[in-house]
Amino acid sequence: LTFERRGGSLRLDGLPVVNAPAALKAEALAAAGIFGPYFKDGWSGTVTLRVGAVEGQASPEAYELTVDAAGIRVVGNSSAGVFYGLQSLRSLLPASPARGAAIVLPALRVVDAPRFGYRGLHLDVARNFQPKATVLRVIELMGRYKLNALHFHLTDDEGWRIEIPGLPELTEVGARRGHTLDSAAWLPPAYGSGPDIDRPFGSGFFSKADYIEIVKHANARHIEIIPEIEMPGHARAAIRAMDARFRKRAAAGDAAGARQYLLSEAEDKSVYKSVQDFPDNVMNPGLDSTYAFIGAVVDGMVALHAEAGVPLRNLHMGGDEVPAGVWEKSPAALALLKARGLLSVDDLWFEFYGRVEQILERHGIPLSGWEEIGVRKTRLDGRPTLIPNPQFAGRGWRTYVWNNVPGWGAEDLAYRLANSGYKVVLSPVSNTYLDMAYNTNPVETGLFWGGFVDIDKPFDFIPLDYYRSQKEDNRGNPLPAGLFVGKDRLTDYGREHILGIQACLWSESSRDDGRFEYMLMPKLLGFAERAWAPDPDWAVERDETRAAVLHREAWSRFVNVVGKRELPRIDFEGLHVNYRIPAPGLKVANGAVHANIQLPGLTLRYTMDGTEPTAASRAVEGPIPASGVIRVAAFDGRGRRGPTATLRIQ
Repeated sequence: LTFERRGGSLRLDGLPVVNAPAALKAEALAAAGIFGPYFKDGWSGTVTLRVGAVEGQASPEAYELTVDAAGIRVVGNSSAGVFYGLQSLRSLLPASPARGAAIVLPALRVVDAPRFGYRGLHLDVARNFQPKATVLRVIELMGRYKLNALHFHLTDDEGWRIEIPGLPELTEVGARRGHTLDSAAWLPPAYGSGPDIDRPFGSGFFSKADYIEIVKHANARHIEIIPEIEMPGHARAAIRAMDARFRKRAAAGDAAGARQYLLSEAEDKSVYKSVQDFPDNVMNPGLDSTYAFIGAVVDGMVALHAEAGVPLRNLHMGGDEVPAGVWEKSPAALALLKARGLLSVDDLWFEFYGRVEQILERHGIPLSGWEEIGVRKTRLDGRPTLIPNPQFAGRGWRTYVWNNVPGWGAEDLAYRLANSGYKVVLSPVSNTYLDMAYNTNPVETGLFWGGFVDIDKPFDFIPLDYYRSQKEDNRGNPLPAGLFVGKDRLTDYGREHILGIQACLWSESSRDDGRFEYMLMPKLLGFAERAWAPDPDWAVERDETRAAVLHREAWSRFVNVVGKRELPRIDFEGLHVNYRIPAPGLKVANGAVHANIQLPGLTLRYTMDGTEPTAASRAVEGPIPASGVIRVAAFDGRGRRGPTATLRIQ
């Protein structure tokens, strides 16, 4: 980053004129949209956009932003660079001015480029469905904070959420939940979706038109949609849908058509149980129909992207959490085992993904999946362990690595895979799983199997040395000294294989309207900082005392920017994001109650009679008399209230 503050300023009294070539039509619209909330009419100044070489920057996403009395100029190495320069321009505008008031911008020059080429967000719409409007709003946020990949988790055991032409059962059966004894016509309730069929958020899917709109919306913001089709595990919705297809075709006398896309084998007596307690959620790799199904789905996804005018470049093929015991008593799987001369059913994993890779190669798409696609199960000192699988290293596979839970034994797996030649996207649960509860407060919904993730965890993440990011275990206790001794660190060779980082938002606990965004924001802002910018000074400082001082200073700046600029700007621009408002902290000292808040800029209001604070209650402007029942809550600029903190003074 190069930042130069120059003499003078630029005054805008109305909408600026946007000058851009036809190739930058989307960016010109984005530029006009940035100023739209500030001015209703009038013209003042110019914004000039162009693609050209940014001095000293090789990244295609680099940009140069210049502001002076002559106007605003944004140059990018590509149209994406121009778009990101405009987002930096947005951050210079006042957070919540009077509409129509003049804007005065300081003269400056900024040259910037991202640290990582992959800056992703994973959205799960399978466990609990999220409507198109929510997804579009999330994409809007991603663009503003310069994220460029939406990993779209469209299928899982509990739901199939995308229409695939020619396979209507996938949504007729797999996208619906309600009370059922056999999952023949729809799936059972899950994650609080309730007994009624077609009730949000258990039921729902994206039509072809919906999905194409999402792809186009993302593409205009330089965000790649990477759909995920879970396999071979986490596939119960697909399996049950293809069972229904089999019954329907068989009843019509079409025996061959009935078996065309079957994913399970009636004669399979294998006994297993998945992490979510499903005994029937894994595709059978011994059936040719399994690969016919995968091919049909891949063809369908490629066609959807082609219709959107945005070629499908990456497709995530799942791969996680296949339980022990699968395929052990499947005649088809055992026959394949024998035909290939394999030693155990575990080796069928590699047979399966070898064929999946061939299906993708027809479309020029590389294989991507969760970390399991790059590992081999083995044992060390009698205990199960995972090692990078040499069979697939160097084939360009992209592995998304989430497991770094302290004490589970895989704390260094991401680095070992990168050091072995696998492309790696870092998605560690400790710092980037946004669905983890903010803290231990019972009012905070969310999971905590991987720890508690508040706004500080993404901010504290040090991607290429993440052992330093981990200070506590998954119950919030301090980590024992020496936990990471002997763990692999990232080599220079391994660094070349780190594509970037990704935050993950799963939806098990997001079944209420607005809860998805509550878990996302403002956690996303710290993550976006780590995805774009180099390591901050506190992350590279080796003296722990000095690093702690630098961190406190950086944290103070960050929460002030979030609370006083970014969240108010989101409100001012009318995005209507249901971001989280934290609970205040209260303390009695020197005969008075003192209140503070994690995010400066929110307004604290209180009552002393035990009633809930409202937007009309007195604002906290200093110590509160320690008397009665004191309730304090924070309010944003729209008047929304966060959780109430209560003190009963005896």
